[in-house]
Amino acid sequence: MMDYAEARRAAAGLAALAEPTRLRVLFLLARGPHHVGQLADLVGTPMVNMSHHLGVMRQAGLVEDEKDGRRVVYRFRPDVFAAGDGDGTLGVLTVGPFRVVVRADGQPPAIGRPKRKPPKPKK
Repeated sequence: MMDYAEARRAAAGLAALAEPTRLRVLFLLARGPHHVGQLADLVGTPMVNMSHHLGVMRQAGLVEDEKDGRRVVYRFRPDVFAAGDGDGTLGVLTVGPFRVVVRADGQPPAIGRPKRKPPKPKK
């Protein structure tokens, strides 16, 4: 069982993702680094709001930023994100003992047994 301090860190990371705009940013950053303006345009939110969302994710330890001239480029921290292996998964974000799988098609991974196809009707 994890201790209280580790649970607090994991909860902060998961809480940083528990917002629709930030989940959309997660999907975009899983594809690679973006600057604030790109993310704001792609998500359709004002740049000041995007900066706020990225700040929340940075404070939670999920992303890092780097100056590129007048732009600030954001990417996932390498210790919390591993790129996918080409099986339809963009990557896996590690938040404490939890894993968030980011799929290329935006669908959650299948869990458990695959559903059986219904039998074909007899003619």
